[in-house]
Amino acid sequence: MTTGKKIDLNTMIARNEEIIFSSLDEETVMMSIEKGLYYGLDKVGRRLWEMLETPCLVSDMCGRLVDEYDVSPEQCSSDVLVFLDRMIENSLVIVHK
Repeated sequence: MTTGKKIDLNTMIARNEEIIFSSLDEETVMMSIEKGLYYGLDKVGRRLWEMLETPCLVSDMCGRLVDEYDVSPEQCSSDVLVFLDRMIENSLVIVHK
């Protein structure tokens, strides 16, 4: 497993198992014990986090989101890749090999 690499639609992503999280209404609050920082996810971010309960391909995540939300495949892919890059930078998710 590696972190910090650029990802694409064929990248397998997984949760960082060291992250503590709790769901509140339509949001998810997460904490990195290692960094001592809190993070919050909105409804869509929470849905992505739920999808990562088991490692999955970015393309599969995008496919599900396109089915669930009113978003084009291109916009979804772009937004998800940016979001996951930020999650990787903050060690909340990892690239799974």
